[in-house]
Amino acid sequence: MHLGMTENLVETNPKAARDMLTEARETTRQALTELRDLVRGIHPPVLVERGLPGAVEALALTHHLPITVTTHLPGRPPDPVESAAYFAIAELLTNTAKHAGATQARIHINHGRQRLIITVTDNGHGGATPTPESGLNGIARRLDSFDGTMNITSPTGGPTIITLEIPCALSSPKTLPSSATDS
Repeated sequence: MHLGMTENLVETNPKAARDMLTEARETTRQALTELRDLVRGIHPPVLVERGLPGAVEALALTHHLPITVTTHLPGRPPDPVESAAYFAIAELLTNTAKHAGATQARIHINHGRQRLIITVTDNGHGGATPTPESGLNGIARRLDSFDGTMNITSPTGGPTIITLEIPCALSSPKTLPSSATDS
């Protein structure tokens, strides 16, 4: 569909021009919806509204396992780091539910040595290892783009302890939403 062609039809065939404009409006609406969905996937609104601590708390509340979340962040990580951390935690919780046989999990988030440090622990049967197509490997690749690291301790019999470290500075504490306080 071309708007120039539609413009030419306005004088000669107004009905066809209106039909083309209706189609253009619908196509534009669909594209905008897809773009909004993509942006939400890249940086979910809960991160904007509540910061990483609040977003992880919300994630934990929707999980079927009991999850304890503790945080100590005196500021906010940059948006790309916050998104990467959030999605990594979500993937780790998904893995816990699908593969670990765990009955509970803990998430601890803090900042030290100019690094965001996230530890996810579950009481499952252990044996977590990254394979080329696994979610763990995907997390490692995403962290690598920030010069971050993932350390997995998962002996047979459990527990599994996964520590993520992402180099970053935090923003001023003043920019933290009031709901994103230490838990």
